[in-house]
Amino acid sequence: MHSRLTADAVVIGAGAVGCAVALRLARNGISPIVIERDDIAFNASGYAWGGLSAHFGSGVPGPMTEHYRTSIAKHIELYDEFAETAAIDWQLQKVTSLSLADDENTAAELAKDVEWMRSEGFVAEVIDGNDVYRLEPAIREGIVAASVVNAGWELDSYSYTKSIATEAERRGTTFTDGNVVAIHTKSDILTGVALADGSTISTPIAILATGPWTSEIQGITALPIKPIKGEILRLSRAGNDLQKRVGFDGFNVGRKPDGSVWAGTYEWDRGFNRKVTEEGRQHIFNGITGYIPSLKEAVITTSTACLRPVATDGLPIVGPSSVAQGIFYANGAGKKGILLSPLIADWIADLIHDEISAPKIVSATRFLDI
Repeated sequence: MHSRLTADAVVIGAGAVGCAVALRLARNGISPIVIERDDIAFNASGYAWGGLSAHFGSGVPGPMTEHYRTSIAKHIELYDEFAETAAIDWQLQKVTSLSLADDENTAAELAKDVEWMRSEGFVAEVIDGNDVYRLEPAIREGIVAASVVNAGWELDSYSYTKSIATEAERRGTTFTDGNVVAIHTKSDILTGVALADGSTISTPIAILATGPWTSEIQGITALPIKPIKGEILRLSRAGNDLQKRVGFDGFNVGRKPDGSVWAGTYEWDRGFNRKVTEEGRQHIFNGITGYIPSLKEAVITTSTACLRPVATDGLPIVGPSSVAQGIFYANGAGKKGILLSPLIADWIADLIHDEISAPKIVSATRFLDI
């Protein structure tokens, strides 16, 4: 006989967004069950760089800039709140980013970027090649200019996700293994979710924070989201250089608090193949050594790959489903999933408790068939 459980709410997916939603619901007196078929932070949230930046990304410059800034502020508040109680330190730190130009046209584009950043209150400037080498001597010759932005933050994405999951559990959230295969509704109202093992959970609320796997769940319209693959190399390199995040031609390099040097990445459509590949490793390694040649001597200690859930317009999908009352989407944030997780959690909680809609730019209503 298959089991039947009851829950105040079900959160499907235990990545950063799902765990943040669970924590916020628990704080509001709702005891959710979080269902994850792999493990907490097993997919993109466990292998992301952990960058928190408002000065670039989808919707920037533009309406997402302020939302990104708001979410950075929420991360700082969370980190300060958990500073003494978190089991593990998720290493929130402010970082400086260098974007390099090796020709005048690219330098002019960087200058335009800096101009709009400064108009929005970001701390940014353009420096010449000589100053670039003073900041990071490992950069190759031929760089004519760089933008320097002191507006970004970083954290360890795995530790962050595990920490907020632990706090959510302490406040009454239940985490369980399982694979949700169907959403059940009656008269356009959610009644529960069905799992692959035949069990069901009766609930009036289901939040889909599933990453790109939502299309595998029956009973709802598939989200317009693709799995976009990325990879990060972790390198062992002596010294204490590369403290800044150095970017060129789509690649980025930086040293993490544990001393390792991280390098990435690419954005490839490879379906649901999340395996580390030699093609990906070589693509990144060739890219970073093209502007930091001495990294050729570094040792690749770990190579990780993940699938980012990217909506067709590059922006997250947050809001109620048109399929039935009680179904909510919290998905599609791509590279901004870690950054937006506490803000998406607030948007979902506002929807559930006060029926306050998420901002129009991220609302699920922009895709009328979901």
